[in-house]
Amino acid sequence: MNEEKFTGKADLYDKYRPSYPDALTDWLYEKTNAGSVADIGAGTGKFTLCLSKKPWGITAVEPNPDMCSVLRKNAAFAQIVNAPAENTGIESGSADLITVAQAFHWFDEEKFKKECKRILKPNGRLAIVFNERSYKECDISSERDKICQKYCGTFHSGHVGNRTSEEGDSFLRSEYFSEVEFFSAENNITMDMETFVGDTLSRSYALEENDPKFGEFKQELEKLFQKYQKDGKLLIKYTCVCYLGKL
Repeated sequence: MNEEKFTGKADLYDKYRPSYPDALTDWLYEKTNAGSVADIGAGTGKFTLCLSKKPWGITAVEPNPDMCSVLRKNAAFAQIVNAPAENTGIESGSADLITVAQAFHWFDEEKFKKECKRILKPNGRLAIVFNERSYKECDISSERDKICQKYCGTFHSGHVGNRTSEEGDSFLRSEYFSEVEFFSAENNITMDMETFVGDTLSRSYALEENDPKFGEFKQELEKLFQKYQKDGKLLIKYTCVCYLGKL
């Protein structure tokens, strides 16, 4: 796992990234009847907070010190571990469920699978979660990507490694898990200009303020928002997806 990608971006991530629908937490709880869950690559605790709505014991694992400092504030109810996904230090055979929200693409897939097998109890399961932007019905998302391609040398889209979303779906359904169940729900987010720009700036590839082209980059994002906004707001269409499976 690349542990430095979000250094300096923890506050932006925590303030502007979207959360996840309660229906997903309900579904995971009903499907697994888990007593203990390990949320790995927890970031600032966006999904950890969702998990806290159910009465399972929670361990949250995050390697980046900046992200982990915010996680400790947001998730005081959980046991916090500052460690990489591939070597968490969590006790063997201790978790009924492992969750990964918006982070699987940073992991070494095979080393992480091995670590999951070590951590999980017999018949334990892994849930891989993503908030996916809709490009078919939302021109602003495609235009935003073009701006990022112009300014951000490390820009990427898709979620499962270097795969597209379609390739990633096939990989998780057909290769990574021995068996898998799938959840999907709309998770549309209403944004003002500050949130729209802040969400983009929280991305691992986004320019930082000390970059000479940061001002131009931010200005183009603001112009894009103005192009599509109505009464100072716009709706960004997301679909929350989850792959719940055995390894």
